[in-house]
Amino acid sequence: MLITQPSIMWIHGGIFSRVSDACYWFLVLFPRFFALGMLLWAEYALVSELYRHFGATAPFFVLLLVISGLFLLCLYTYIMVIYVGAGSPQDYPELRKSVRNSENPYSDNMETDANAENGAEMGSDSLPLNNRLQYPPQEFLTSHTLRNNEPAYRWCSSCEVWKPDRCHHCSTCRKCYLRMDHHCPWFSCCIGYNNHKYFVQVLLYITAFSTAVCAVSTWLLYLFFANEQYLQNTYLSLNLVFLFVISLAFVCAVGCFAGFSVYMVLKNYTTIEFQDEKWSHLSDRTAEYEYDENGKKRPLGHLYDLGMARNWQAIMGRTWLEWILPISVIDTSSVFSKTNGLNFEVHEQVFQKYCYNAQLQEQLNAQLAEYRDRIKGK
Repeated sequence: MLITQPSIMWIHGGIFSRVSDACYWFLVLFPRFFALGMLLWAEYALVSELYRHFGATAPFFVLLLVISGLFLLCLYTYIMVIYVGAGSPQDYPELRKSVRNSENPYSDNMETDANAENGAEMGSDSLPLNNRLQYPPQEFLTSHTLRNNEPAYRWCSSCEVWKPDRCHHCSTCRKCYLRMDHHCPWFSCCIGYNNHKYFVQVLLYITAFSTAVCAVSTWLLYLFFANEQYLQNTYLSLNLVFLFVISLAFVCAVGCFAGFSVYMVLKNYTTIEFQDEKWSHLSDRTAEYEYDENGKKRPLGHLYDLGMARNWQAIMGRTWLEWILPISVIDTSSVFSKTNGLNFEVHEQVFQKYCYNAQLQEQLNAQLAEYRDRIKGK
């Protein structure tokens, strides 16, 4: 007998699906239109105020050139962050070969230490000989993640793709991204390997644009009160007041984000790695620490920190022109490219310390297991 439940039928019916889709697209599009609308309004309002005060004179055109140039850079890089995307391992067919159709004995239901990432870590020696090159594709994918003192390769069961180092699965986008930094609500997308440079640049450009708008609006407000224009039946423009207040807020807020992002680039941290290291003292991760001559515990160091100059060049480019202009410095055309986001250069001394600590930890675990077996045998 078929028992109908209207509430369940409504939830699984077309109405709920359409409402859910509408809410999703609202959350995706609203931040983008809001950010672009703020930029367009600031440009229009400031140019209008400048023309009202100076007319078609030389100072107006000079300020127009500077303000409009910064505005176009902000607009272009904001769009490029969304258009380029973070970059996903799914973009490479070589990483999307399904384990279901292979002789790989590992199922896609295996979990990593971080259950949220829906992946499986496995040592290079744990695969059949005929699959070691294909699953995982070690001919172009190098792993510095260790498990049982062996390189471990991660498989995402949700995306059905091999995950390179520094790759993570975004629960919001429901997709894996290369060198994922974070999910940014103001772009409604993730920041990762492909669009990280544009993200840093748009923060710097918006800070510069907001600083210019704040400076010009402050100057115009000063002229209004210094020349006592309020005594000449001239009203203070609300656009000018709003420009000053909002641009000052943007200088403080976005400027802090820009400074933090530049610091992260110089240290070669992603936001995920930074938070992971910050809270690692709460977990049992002894392989990531060493002891100094005084017996004090200290971290080994960041595995991907190659020095400020090389860290900066790895993301922003090697020339000052690449640093200033929003031009791409990566090559995602091949899995063998050195700048495709699949492999990353590491600090060899730090990596050797990680390997040494992991080996000591493995030996200690073996000795403890042997001791437990002896105790049980008595």
